[in-house]
Amino acid sequence: MTIGERLKTFRKSIKKTQAEFGSLLGTSRDTITNYEIGRVEPTDTFIQLLVTKFSVSEKWLRTGEGEMYEETETTLFNSFAKQYDLSEAEQRAARYLLNLTSEERQQILHHIVRLAEAITSTDPKVNLSKIDKELAAYKEELLAAEKGLSASEATEEKDA
Repeated sequence: MTIGERLKTFRKSIKKTQAEFGSLLGTSRDTITNYEIGRVEPTDTFIQLLVTKFSVSEKWLRTGEGEMYEETETTLFNSFAKQYDLSEAEQRAARYLLNLTSEERQQILHHIVRLAEAITSTDPKVNLSKIDKELAAYKEELLAAEKGLSASEATEEKDA
């Protein structure tokens, strides 16, 4: 397969006419036709523009070796975002996390784990609602009254 045939294969893979393809790359339909039929060899500038704009593998375009598309970080991330239907905010968060150092990500993970533990803790002091706290305080008052102590004296006795 010639470079012109590979160019045509790529153009058809993105479902563009020669005129549309030429317009996207700042050239005419006639130029694209000449490239595709092998009458004229595509210029290095044209190839670089194509590679940059569409993430086409330059090696594939020139030699036919390898895959048609270059797997860049951007194309991989975009594929990931599309696969998992990430919103713009989720994409920004993911990019932010990916740009952190491993140590920074470990620190964030450590804090998230500690936060989750605090939320799900069975420690009554951590998990008490406002009503539960009021009931516990009232219970202490009643127990103190049984012993003949005031609530503050009961607390002091308990702490001792």
